[in-house]
Amino acid sequence: MSNQLNNPSQWTTGADAPTDKQKSFISTLAASKNASVDPNALNKSEASAKINELKDQPTQNADASAGQPIQDPNTWSTGDDKATGKQMGYVAVMAKKAGEEVPGQMGKTEASQKIEELKGKTGM
Repeated sequence: MSNQLNNPSQWTTGADAPTDKQKSFISTLAASKNASVDPNALNKSEASAKINELKDQPTQNADASAGQPIQDPNTWSTGDDKATGKQMGYVAVMAKKAGEEVPGQMGKTEASQKIEELKGKTGM
């Protein structure tokens, strides 16, 4: 099974159009690597391979924006779950930079919304 996961060309759905998440990730990676890639011209298998290729390239543009979330955090089925460690880390760093008190525990949706708010305040 893991061999198949490592070989996107063998995926049953490999010829399908790439997912929205793949397209978004490729766009973000391409911007950070100063690469020109049209994710809509790829299938799911090719998109996976392109992601791996881009991840292996050195970052050329560290200021590239990750863009907007693919899904509205208010619709997340796990939005009320405890925020991830990465989310809380982002909130803590940006809150300190914004001169705000670091909030306590948050849910995933609340943390995502706070991150967006703090991005606007800090320019991060």
